[in-house]
Amino acid sequence: MIYKINYKYYIYLFRNKKQRKIIHKSAKCETILKKWKALKSESKPPYVVENTGARGGKAEYELVLFGPKPKNYSSVYTKDDLGRTIEAKLSDPTKRIKAIIPYWEEEMIYDHQIKKRIGFNDFIDFILSIKGFGQIFTLNNNLFVQMDDDIFLFGNKNLDDTQRLFNTVKTELFKRKIGNFLFVKDISTYQRKMLYDLLEKKGFKRTKLFKHYSH
Repeated sequence: MIYKINYKYYIYLFRNKKQRKIIHKSAKCETILKKWKALKSESKPPYVVENTGARGGKAEYELVLFGPKPKNYSSVYTKDDLGRTIEAKLSDPTKRIKAIIPYWEEEMIYDHQIKKRIGFNDFIDFILSIKGFGQIFTLNNNLFVQMDDDIFLFGNKNLDDTQRLFNTVKTELFKRKIGNFLFVKDISTYQRKMLYDLLEKKGFKRTKLFKHYSH
């Protein structure tokens, strides 16, 4: 026998007013409100999505809580692209928006060593595991962590994301009083050539290293 749950309440993540994904759903109002309260109290991660793609525009996120539409209810208002206050509505007339709050989506970093995307905290944990002296620098849309002849490569969507990650890591390590890394913001043409040659020997394709965008 299959038991069907009649979900009435949902929390959705929207990006630029378009549905992104379901964060939570429940048949009970008290359960969804408890989850909503927890989400509202969350701290924003240090490294979040700020654009919609490699060359995309600004990404604005919202959490939307909605449920069944009663006979009498108060409208919820939000801002449009021009900053005007407008009523927030759903395409489904049987449901109504109960609340909207600004939110975010964590930006992920591609770890070329393990061939998967990781979050900022996992990236920081990797850096903190390095006890010797090293340096951190960027090249196009990639960030590198170097220890002697060992170079670890981490990819981002574009140049801006890479610079954001570079500055965010620098701030995070400074806050934690970690001083065994040298941050190199700009590298010379000669250093670039040497780096391309070294990375190519380690199996990285030069054509991919030249790219400024991941897609």
